Amino acid sequence: MTEVANGANEAAEPILAPEEIDALMQAVVPSEEADALFATLPAIPQPEHVEPFDFDASDPSGPERYPLFTTLQHRMKESLKELWIETFQRDVIVDSQSIEQRIYEDILEDDKKEPQVYFMYDVDGFGRMVVAYDLALIIAYIDAMLGGHGETFDEGSDILSPVEMKLAQRIGHTLEKLLLRMWAPVCPMQYHLQKIEVEAQFLGVAAMADMCFSVGFSIELSEELKGHMNLHYPRSFLEPVLDKLRTAASDEAGIQDPVWTEALEKSLTQVPITTRLEFGQCHLDIQQFLGLRAGDFLPLQKNEQDPATLWVSDNPMFEAMPGSQDGQLAAELLEPVTQDGLDTQ
Repeated sequence: MTEVANGANEAAEPILAPEEIDALMQAVVPSEEADALFATLPAIPQPEHVEPFDFDASDPSGPERYPLFTTLQHRMKESLKELWIETFQRDVIVDSQSIEQRIYEDILEDDKKEPQVYFMYDVDGFGRMVVAYDLALIIAYIDAMLGGHGETFDEGSDILSPVEMKLAQRIGHTLEKLLLRMWAPVCPMQYHLQKIEVEAQFLGVAAMADMCFSVGFSIELSEELKGHMNLHYPRSFLEPVLDKLRTAASDEAGIQDPVWTEALEKSLTQVPITTRLEFGQCHLDIQQFLGLRAGDFLPLQKNEQDPATLWVSDNPMFEAMPGSQDGQLAAELLEPVTQDGLDTQ
C-alpha cells in the first residue's frame, strides 16, 4: 500500500517546476527591447483605394476553362434552331443565354419559378444529365407536332396529360439525337432517355451539393410566347472528357488534328438540311392577293419548258427539270447554279 501511495504522489507532481515555466514564458513573450525595436520601424503605407474582394467571382475550374465545351454549345444552338423552325414552319429565335458552373441545389431552386419539363438521360460510362424546358414551350411544340400553330395552354396548368406525356417522349428522343451529334467530334456518347418529369425532386441526377455545368438557351416563338431551355451536366459526368474540352483551336497555321478533322467532317455530313424546288415567282398587290379564289391561275413568268431552281435555305444550288417518277413528283438535276462566277459544286 505504501508503494502505491508513493507512486500516486509522484504522478501528481507537475512535469515542470514553476521557475521553469517562468523561464519558458520569458522566452516566448516579447520583451521590452522587442517592443522598443518595433516602435522604431516606419509605419507601413496603406493604399488609398482598396477594391472589395468579390467572393462570387467565377470559379477558375468552371466552363470558361474549357473553350471546346463552349464551342459545342454554340453548335447545339444552331441545331435547336433548325429543329424548331422545321417543326413550326416559321422563323423561331434561338439564342445562347448563359454557360456557367452552378450548384445542383441552386438549379432546382431557380427552376421552381416556372413550370418545367425535365428530360433525364443516362449515358453509358458517364452517368446522368438533364435537359429542362419551360412547360409552355413543350405544350406549344406538341401542338405544332399535331398540325397546330404552336399554341400553348391556359395559365395555371403545370402538368402534362397522358397523351402529351407520350408525345413528349418523341421530343426527348429527338433531343437525344441532337446531343449525340453534338458530342460526336469529342467522344461518342450513347444517350438513353430514362424518364420525363415535371417534379425536379424525382430526378436524382446529382447530389444537392454537386457542381454542374449549366447551359441556357432562350427560345422565342412569338412576341407572346417565349421560354427557356437548359442543359445541366454534373461535373462528374464531364470528368472523362475534361482534358479534351480544355483544348482550343490552335493559332499556328498548318497544325491540324486529323482525328478531330475526320470526326468533324463526319458529323457535319449528318446535319439535316431542307431543300425546296421553286417553279417561279409572281408579284401581287394586297388587293389582288385578297381576291384570290379556288380555280384562279397565278402567272409565274416562266415558260413551261424552263427549268426550276433547287434551293438550300437562301442559296440557289441546282437548275432542275420538274417531272414525275414512279407516280411521284420529281425533279431531274441539270447543272449547278453559278454564283458570282463560281460554280457551287
